[in-house]
Amino acid sequence: MNTDVKSFRMTGETHNRLQLDDSGWLYLNATVDREEQANYTLQIEGLNGNQEVVEGPVMVIIIIQDINDNQPIFTEKEYQGVVWQNSRPGKPFMEVEATDLDDPKTPNGKIQYSIIQQIPSIDNIPYFQIDKETGAISTTEQGYELLDPQQVNEYELVVAAKDLAELSLSKNVVVKIEVKENLWKSPGKIEVVENSTDPHPKTITKVQWNKPGAIFELKQKNKMIYPRFPFVVDANGDINVTEPLDREETSEYLLLVYALDKNREQLEMPLEIVVDVKDINDNKPVCAKPVTFLEVQENEKRGSDIGSVVATDNDEEGTRNSMLMYKILVQEPKIPQDNMFQIDDFQGVIQRFNGNLEKKNAPEYTLIIQVTDEMGSDEGLSTECIVNISVIDINDKIPIFENLQYGTITIQENTSLDTVLIEIQATDDDESLTGSSEILYNVVGGDDNGTFKIITEEQTNKGLVQLAKPLDFETQSFYMLNISATNPEPLVEGVYYNSSSFTSLFVNVTDTDEPPQFLKASYRQWIFENTSIGDSVLTVEAYDPEGDGVRYQLTYDPRKWFRMDPQSGEIFIREKLDAEKEKLYTIMATAMEKGDPTKKSTVHIYIQLLDVNDNPPKLAKDFNSFFMCIPADEEKKVTILAVDDDIQQGPPFTFSINQVPGRNWKINPINDSYASITMKFAKHEEETEYKIPVTIFDSGYPPLHATSFMTVKVCKCTDSKVCIIPIDDESTYSKVGLAVGILLGTLAVIGLILLVVFLKMKQKKQGKAEVTNRLDGTDKEVIPLATA
Repeated sequence: MNTDVKSFRMTGETHNRLQLDDSGWLYLNATVDREEQANYTLQIEGLNGNQEVVEGPVMVIIIIQDINDNQPIFTEKEYQGVVWQNSRPGKPFMEVEATDLDDPKTPNGKIQYSIIQQIPSIDNIPYFQIDKETGAISTTEQGYELLDPQQVNEYELVVAAKDLAELSLSKNVVVKIEVKENLWKSPGKIEVVENSTDPHPKTITKVQWNKPGAIFELKQKNKMIYPRFPFVVDANGDINVTEPLDREETSEYLLLVYALDKNREQLEMPLEIVVDVKDINDNKPVCAKPVTFLEVQENEKRGSDIGSVVATDNDEEGTRNSMLMYKILVQEPKIPQDNMFQIDDFQGVIQRFNGNLEKKNAPEYTLIIQVTDEMGSDEGLSTECIVNISVIDINDKIPIFENLQYGTITIQENTSLDTVLIEIQATDDDESLTGSSEILYNVVGGDDNGTFKIITEEQTNKGLVQLAKPLDFETQSFYMLNISATNPEPLVEGVYYNSSSFTSLFVNVTDTDEPPQFLKASYRQWIFENTSIGDSVLTVEAYDPEGDGVRYQLTYDPRKWFRMDPQSGEIFIREKLDAEKEKLYTIMATAMEKGDPTKKSTVHIYIQLLDVNDNPPKLAKDFNSFFMCIPADEEKKVTILAVDDDIQQGPPFTFSINQVPGRNWKINPINDSYASITMKFAKHEEETEYKIPVTIFDSGYPPLHATSFMTVKVCKCTDSKVCIIPIDDESTYSKVGLAVGILLGTLAVIGLILLVVFLKMKQKKQGKAEVTNRLDGTDKEVIPLATA
């Protein structure tokens, strides 16, 4: 402080509450109130003995620290509000507001709202909730469901507003809420008659919001489901259909009606309205087929079902509009009489009725069937369906074999399945190409294993005897087959199959020298890649059907990892296995007859190599070298990637750095395979190189580890931030080559100059110079450098 200062003078906002004595002490004469004045600004000057200013003025600002001495005050003594039944939960319908004179930047002046009581309280279920920060009141989920003005039309809430000070102050207020019936409700299902001839647009229903001013919007519930959406809503909430509807196109529409405020925000959840398109009889029946073809046997009994005529109606199912009635209008020919058939009125089933059918007199009948909707009423729509009924000969003849025995045939056991062994023939005198004359051949005896099958040739009814399964001479060398011939249609009553419909066939099978057969179609084995050389892997086994001895040989083993015992078929490990080269390794073994090696068969053997942890991890090739440009930063962060030839034993990796004295290197994992290295060092101005040892552990058991060196070069760089390679790095041979190239280039230039001079002198001597026109008043000579 200046020693000339003898006293002080204070000016500013003192309000007679602040005093400064001559010694420089500032005193408070009276209490201060932050709500009255939050701070005081003063000017203080130092005076000498003559009351002259020798120092200052100095500005002093005194800030009054707030204490919680004001309780929150509501803006109204009592609040009143209206809530509509089924108001959306969480959407405010009213607000309360309180103020606090304390500092709003401190907990003393910050207010929090809560509901402390609801009257009446029904089953202790809260119907209302309040936003603790804004004071906005809305319904709860329970209130949305349970508020009902028919039961309780008014509620009182006691709402508290309290500050957030440690010793808080609070104030309560009563909020009266009137519950009113919600006018925003769905009119339910609306019926609209299809193909209406009334003027359109046509109002079909109306929606209403609880207050005026709402904006209505109409959408379809399921987008892209209707081919068209002919509905609109106007400003009054009237919903109109804009054009006639077609039930067969769309039978039901699901509409969503929205009520929006002026900002196009939803006032409430949308209403769902179902529009049911009411059917009218605007579709006549349609025959399923242009002509329905049926068959009837000559001896079909009266009342027997022959078949059905099918028609459909696109009008609404289960109504009179789609209820069909069938009636026979015409029968042609009327032989031997009319009404040979009858039809079920509502099911369309055609039955035999009158007279006797004789194919020779009337081989077929045509019926015209009238199908009428509305259960056949006079107002119904009709169509006509055509039915063609063919009279078929009854199955009163049995198939008869031409030969009751077909003797013996001899075949080799390796005969293919498609070979026809022999043709057999039975005949049937019933009408050809019908179920009564078609013949089915079956082996009914002497073939328990189903080795043979017989195919019927459609046009001739011949039976082609073939093999259904391969023959095996060693299992069975002779067959005595009993064969039947039957019809797919049942025989008429009183007619039965007899011995004429049966024949026999003897089959003699001759032996074929077959190659050895392996017991399995293929072999599969799992082994660890570190299995010892000489260990047994598996044994394959084959047998010769004729009982000859079998030898074995590995015929495919590209890596030569295995060897095979030729006598036993046992396979051993020959060389060290490596799952990193082959995970699924395929080899092939051949079994051959000892007496005839040409008789052989081959089998695939699949070796699944299970990985073991035999490869240490290392840095990936592209992540072991980095560079930094001079001047280098004080901190450098790079990302490294670890790899492991043992894929299943590799990640997650563990990284560490072997610290070197004077080097501050830190490593942090990024994920299972990546890590980041942060290098801190002094700023570099000279080129240098670092070798950073990184130790990596894999996840195998037991884990393997290895140390890789990451190279970091500090170098001079080009404008593209790429290290410049010094000329000193080039080899001696490169320098010699460069010198020779320069020398040859110089000699070539000298030679070219001498050639030009020589040509010029030669042409002057021969008098071949050419004189140009006097372009500028002088003679000019043109010397050609080359002659053609």
